[in-house]
Amino acid sequence: MYALKNIHLTAYSSNLFETVSKDIVKHHENSLPDLSQVVIFLPNLLSQSLFLEELLKQSSKYGHDAILPPTLTTLRQWVCLQQTPNKPTLSQHARELILVDAIKQQPNLFANANPWSIANELLSLFDAMLLNDLAPDAFNQYYQSNHLELSDTLLHETDIIKILWQAWRQQITHENYIDPVETYANALKDANIGENNYFYCVGLDQLSKLECDFLNKHNSRMLFYSYASSDAHTSRTDHWLKKYLTADTNITESKTSDTDSFSTFLDKVFEINAHCLKQRAEEFAQSFPQNSLDKRLKIYKSNNFEQHTNAIDLQIRLWIHENIKNIGVVTTDRKLVRRLRAILEHANVNIHDAAGWALATTSAAVVIEWWFQIIEERYPAKWIIALVNSPFFPTTEPELHQQAINFFEKEIILKFNIHSGMTRFRNAIDKIQSNNKTNNEDICNYLNDLLDKVNNSSQLLAKLHHSRYPLHRYITELLNSLKPVGLFTNLHNDDAGKQIIELFENQITHFKLVENDMNWSDCRRFISRLLDQQNYKPPIHHTSNSQSVTFCSLEQSRLQHFGALVIASVDKNHFPGSRNNYVFFNEQVRSELNIPTWRDDHARHLHQFRCLLNSADKILITVQTEQNGEKTAACPWLEAIETFRTMAYGDSFTDDQLENLVNQNISSVQIESNLPLPKPDTQPMPALINDIKPNKISISQYQSLVDCPYQYFALTCLKLSATDELQEELDKAEFGSLVHQSIHAFFSDVKNIPGPFTEKISTDNRIKAENMLKNISQKVFSNANCSLNDKEFSNQLWLQRWLDLIPKFIDWEINRQTSFTPYDHEAFVEYEVDDFKVYGRLDRVDKSQYGHAIIDYKTGQTPFKPSIKSGEHVQLPMYALLNDVNSNINTTQVEFVTIGTNNSVKSKTPIKDEELEELKTLHLQRLQAFFQSLNEDIPFTAFADDETCQHCDAFGICRKSFWQS
Repeated sequence: MYALKNIHLTAYSSNLFETVSKDIVKHHENSLPDLSQVVIFLPNLLSQSLFLEELLKQSSKYGHDAILPPTLTTLRQWVCLQQTPNKPTLSQHARELILVDAIKQQPNLFANANPWSIANELLSLFDAMLLNDLAPDAFNQYYQSNHLELSDTLLHETDIIKILWQAWRQQITHENYIDPVETYANALKDANIGENNYFYCVGLDQLSKLECDFLNKHNSRMLFYSYASSDAHTSRTDHWLKKYLTADTNITESKTSDTDSFSTFLDKVFEINAHCLKQRAEEFAQSFPQNSLDKRLKIYKSNNFEQHTNAIDLQIRLWIHENIKNIGVVTTDRKLVRRLRAILEHANVNIHDAAGWALATTSAAVVIEWWFQIIEERYPAKWIIALVNSPFFPTTEPELHQQAINFFEKEIILKFNIHSGMTRFRNAIDKIQSNNKTNNEDICNYLNDLLDKVNNSSQLLAKLHHSRYPLHRYITELLNSLKPVGLFTNLHNDDAGKQIIELFENQITHFKLVENDMNWSDCRRFISRLLDQQNYKPPIHHTSNSQSVTFCSLEQSRLQHFGALVIASVDKNHFPGSRNNYVFFNEQVRSELNIPTWRDDHARHLHQFRCLLNSADKILITVQTEQNGEKTAACPWLEAIETFRTMAYGDSFTDDQLENLVNQNISSVQIESNLPLPKPDTQPMPALINDIKPNKISISQYQSLVDCPYQYFALTCLKLSATDELQEELDKAEFGSLVHQSIHAFFSDVKNIPGPFTEKISTDNRIKAENMLKNISQKVFSNANCSLNDKEFSNQLWLQRWLDLIPKFIDWEINRQTSFTPYDHEAFVEYEVDDFKVYGRLDRVDKSQYGHAIIDYKTGQTPFKPSIKSGEHVQLPMYALLNDVNSNINTTQVEFVTIGTNNSVKSKTPIKDEELEELKTLHLQRLQAFFQSLNEDIPFTAFADDETCQHCDAFGICRKSFWQS
């Protein structure tokens, strides 16, 4: 039985601290101002300052401006301090580890189940049984004594629990430790209180059987206080209290003379009687005017996360503007808290986050994760860069360190396309040093030392990667590996990092109790769980603003009082939360065994929600009605309040004023700065200075000039370029380059490559030609493997694609050579125009009876013929122009040959004869005009052509979106 013998109840509209403080000073008037013999049990210690403030206020009425304060603590803390266990107490994580070990030793019980989730569920059940004085060995006797029958399923569950309970307990006993919950249970049974002590239990809403027995044992000096409605049997908000009441319970009710329409409203909403909700609402409307509720509660709903967050931020700043102190935000939505915290800190609002967030999400924990991944992935470049750029990585020469990291990223990782591997990094550094012995010597030496430091430190942990070891060994070596590289010291100097290190150090001794060898993956999962289960509470940073905002959960809000309050994300997923799906014992069985159930938690949370609604004079409730594209229902408690209001007055609690303000841009926080505003961006029109004026231009650069003069200015004259990226596999552009090399070697003598094929290709020798080109291609692609790390598989796929196309290329070549003869390949050509040079490289030049014909191989997208004829695409006409000058033979035809498009090889967009001659003249005149404009300092204007801008590497420099209307 959970029944309490003596309970003091006070209305929700009253101040429970005031009620208890009045009773304390009255009962102990003779000992005032000394209240040191008084012990006050609170559900948590977040509200102890409020209690002491109220107690001092009541004591002053008896002429005492100062007191010797009572002890304010929790029931568990105080009871455990009264008994010193004869054995060391096991940590929470070690007890979980022991239970997982016991589960793994029973493979027949749980075939493919996750032992960690099973252990987590069992520990919760074991704790409930210990605190309710129920052992698995007594299940059968309990059911027999209550004339209940055990079903086969229930009998099977009890057998499993007995086995694991005994194995778990035996392991703890064998190691000469004691379970922390068992320590507390024993203390509750054996603790004796002093004859002069008096105890006041205030706001406790979750008591086990042993806790109730302890309170009843000292009934005369143990007073229990709580909120309740005027009649504890007619409100759903008081259901949590029923399990503690019997006919023998002495109930004392503190009456209040104040008429509180809002509290009466809530009583009526949750009242249980013969009248339906509509009848109760109509009766309430007859007794209280509509405006009696409007100043107390407002509701805001949004289907957008940012709008939801901004509404809360705006309401808090409005309250601050009204000089309201101690603003509270109660929610279980941690994502909302993190975002809201950032916004409020941006507005210089003091934040106190009582709940905090998972330690695993802190930057210190991320560094630990990087350290593991560096070892697991064999020193990947991306994690090394992330680690050495972290503020936790120590350096005595910040400037040199940054130069070295930039050099490492650009000149080593990107230029050599190295994904991972210490040996590869060092070989690349050695190669750079051997090619250039003077430049960057200090940077290269620094990089070598840096890589040695990371490598040597990580090896302390890396040696455990491919075998099985006890968990304490992994953690010990993890901490040891962080020390030589300097991460340990910097983590220890960080608030969250220090908590992580102390957590690891404190658990090592406990983890030594279990010699269950783990592999690397199991260890990593356990450490992730360890950091996920620990909360990090950031320190409070006070600003000149005296107002503060407190974040807390529903459980932490008990007995709190606020000047104004936001109850956020009041949807059914957070209030009251989803129903538990127990692995062992369903709701009915737990109820029969007097073990706490989800219904008990639901009743407690409703009571807490009801208390919360009376904890402030101004309350805003918010709901996000849509999440991840799906509709979200409001909490049923909130729906009941809204429905009651609508039925009573035909309107709602909706905050229309807040909704209007949220939609205005002026409501956002603007940070003032003394820096002048930047000038409005205008269309770029730079002119060249003499130092960067070119004296030559390639055909590809000429194409850039035609596309957009500013693109040419930025990429060619200023030599800017987009940041290279690591190639995870052979890409299409690289495939095209290798195909070009293969065809070149097929027709020309290339060193260390088979070939060339010197015969005219025909149907008679096509097999010989195919075999030759295949051998050449295999050699070319094989050589590419030597310079491209970790891409062999991708390279083979691209090679096979080209090998499949070779027969089609030979077919095309046979047809081609009936009219043309290959003449030159990869020919470098240039043309001098007005003291400037234009140059390019031709893939292939053929001869015919009419003159030269030029071919450009394309493995990717090919320009359309209209764009070539209009002068927008310059490549083919410019090839013809340059070839004419270099060979003194007229070029009569130019064309692209597409390789691979639609799995074929064919000619495309041929330009010849008069069309080609016109284009040659057009481009020569355009080049002459361009070189003349260089001498006249004509600016390079950005065209802002959408098609060009879409693929332009200079787009971010041009800032088109800022100046284009």
